[in-house]
Amino acid sequence: MIAAMRPLSPALVVVGHGSRSPSWVAAFDDFVAEVSRTPGLRDVFASVTGAYLENAAPALADAVESQLALGVSEVVVVPVFLTASTHLSEDVPGILALPGTAPHIARRLQGEGVRVLPAGLPVKLAHLRDLRTLLHLNISRRLALACRDPAHEAVVLVGYGSAIHHEEWEALMHGVRTDLLTDGWSATEHGYCGHVVPSAPQATADAITAAARQAGVRRVHVKSLLLAPSGLQTGPIAAGVEIARAHLQKRQVEVLFDGDAILPDGDLALHAGHAALHAQGITPPFANITLRKIANDA
Repeated sequence: MIAAMRPLSPALVVVGHGSRSPSWVAAFDDFVAEVSRTPGLRDVFASVTGAYLENAAPALADAVESQLALGVSEVVVVPVFLTASTHLSEDVPGILALPGTAPHIARRLQGEGVRVLPAGLPVKLAHLRDLRTLLHLNISRRLALACRDPAHEAVVLVGYGSAIHHEEWEALMHGVRTDLLTDGWSATEHGYCGHVVPSAPQATADAITAAARQAGVRRVHVKSLLLAPSGLQTGPIAAGVEIARAHLQKRQVEVLFDGDAILPDGDLALHAGHAALHAQGITPPFANITLRKIANDA
């Protein structure tokens, strides 16, 4: 998605992990297009494009280099990851060759076949802030149509997880779970479906079973904290759901899972757009008021 070029304007690159799943890439491309519609963004940025760390094109280095070749003044990069990760703390800064990045990071990336940009390019990194509130609202919206009586229903969250940043994932999961309990859901549990942390399908099945054992629970909703649809929903998470259903037959607890994902989410897109504007020293009008209104309306 490229807007009309203006002399000496910056460009915005929104970077995600990437996936071999065409549905994942399509969802992220749609998300980037939604980011580009953030009010005021086109007045500042000459272009808004997407990029990926792996398994999809364009690669981050290629996307940044192509924008600089068009004559933009600098490239602002907004990474879209749910919480702390090595991709966020090392890979993105390493690919961009940002000042202060440890030399071993570039060596590791190059050893993995990842192209690293030369140092000194006009590139700026803008981080999303804590996403707990936005993820809570996202899950609440996804639950709304299927909910009958939260007092007798539980929610199980399934995220990808991280071997190195497990504590950050645990904090995010517990935070969103606490918010859902405050909303009146009977019980919440969580599991993971990737990396070295307890993984699918058993972790998903165990979380569902634990939620179903809580007093009064008659239905369990399984919701992924995954950015977009991929083989994780149709593979390990779905397998965990089936294992749990088999275990819960005698308890007559209904387990609901529709394989959805975080995207599409206009609030998250707006959040990314605002992060890019903040990186340029621009405070979007009504940004904080908008987020509070969203929270109050949920």
